[in-house]
Amino acid sequence: MSVYNTLAVWQRIEKMGIKNDLSNFINRKIYSKEEIEKNKQELLKLRAKIEKNKVQLKKLKETIAVSRNEFDNINQSISADKELSQILDLQKKAHENLTNLLDKIKSENNVQESGLFIPRYNFASSLNYKDKLARIRENEKLMIDTGDAVMIKERVSLNGDYDKGEALQNSQAKALTRCFNGEADAIIYKVTASNWEQRNKQLGRIFVSLNRIFKKQYMSISEAYLRLKQDELKLAAEYELKKEEEREALREQREKEREDKKLQEEIKNARKQIEKDKHQYQNAILKTQERLQNAASTEIAKLKQQLEEYRQKMADLSAEEESVDYREGHATAGYVYVISNIGSFGEGIFKIGVTRRLDPYERIAELSSASVPFRFDVHTMIFSEDAYGLETELHQTFDKYKVNQVNLRKEYFKVPLKDIEDVLAKHKDLTVDVTENAEAFEFHQSLAIASQKLNTKVHTAATLIH
Repeated sequence: MSVYNTLAVWQRIEKMGIKNDLSNFINRKIYSKEEIEKNKQELLKLRAKIEKNKVQLKKLKETIAVSRNEFDNINQSISADKELSQILDLQKKAHENLTNLLDKIKSENNVQESGLFIPRYNFASSLNYKDKLARIRENEKLMIDTGDAVMIKERVSLNGDYDKGEALQNSQAKALTRCFNGEADAIIYKVTASNWEQRNKQLGRIFVSLNRIFKKQYMSISEAYLRLKQDELKLAAEYELKKEEEREALREQREKEREDKKLQEEIKNARKQIEKDKHQYQNAILKTQERLQNAASTEIAKLKQQLEEYRQKMADLSAEEESVDYREGHATAGYVYVISNIGSFGEGIFKIGVTRRLDPYERIAELSSASVPFRFDVHTMIFSEDAYGLETELHQTFDKYKVNQVNLRKEYFKVPLKDIEDVLAKHKDLTVDVTENAEAFEFHQSLAIASQKLNTKVHTAATLIH
């Protein structure tokens, strides 16, 4: 458009009165473009931010998904750990049971290897063992009669005659049986619990030796017959052990009967002495009372004092008589003692026993007889209305400390004295006074004398050398 034309247009606009309005519109239009441009830039920034946030949101979702997977895995792992823990506990218990079983088996094997004896039958009395032995011998006889004691592996002929060959083999089988039985019976006759293992091995060697000798005759002692003989051997050893236990029980019973007899003698003598003393003091009381009737005033006080002393003596004798009556009427009343003998058995070994004697120290003196080289020392002497029950409690409490684990009637324990004292302290109704240190006078004096003799010999030898 030419300048002329432009001017012409403005002139017309002015004439129309819209010049200012148009100017304002143009200005607003220009401003709106700027604003729009600015808004576009902001919009672009917002879009970029949104895209960035979308990326972050996507990453966050991925992270959440990974975390969920990890969480699920952790839960599964925890569940698996619980199951594994339960399995491990079961395995641990099974392992412990197996270990205990193996230890028991090893212990039994060690016991056998050490020459110790484990009873198989554990019958209540020797009569049961005797009956069982009779049944085993009947079975042995039956095997011999049926021909099962000796196994003939191949029949032979004698000069082509099988009947004669069979007769010869039967004769040889009887010889083999007699030979084996003779050797076995000699072993069984001498078997004890202490030599059973050696005797059993000896029986096995005879079995092998005789079978080797008779191998050329195509015969051997059967394994079944050997097992019967081994059972008889084991049973015979247990039979001897049971008889010894019964003899020990009988000795213990007789010892108890002797104790009861001595107790009755003590009671009888105590009653006799009490009656004698009561009669003596009763006469003294009567005489003193007669003297009081005619006594001078200066003697009255002294006589009354004597009379009171005699009456007190009578009261003491009545109390003593009641005590004797009580001990006679209560079969379980007595004394539980804990004693030691360092010179005979060493330190830390105690005998826990019971006596019903009126004077329990007489029983200790008897135990310190010629059977041991030194006297026993008393650590405690406890009176109990149930002495046998208290003794049994102590024996059961310290069972694992028994010095003799075979003969359970032996009352010696290798246990700290404090442990015994702690058990006794639980009985609040008992008067317990424990002497911790053993005097062991004779033992220590013997050591001192031996040491002195040794020093004298050394001194004499040194003098001779110089």
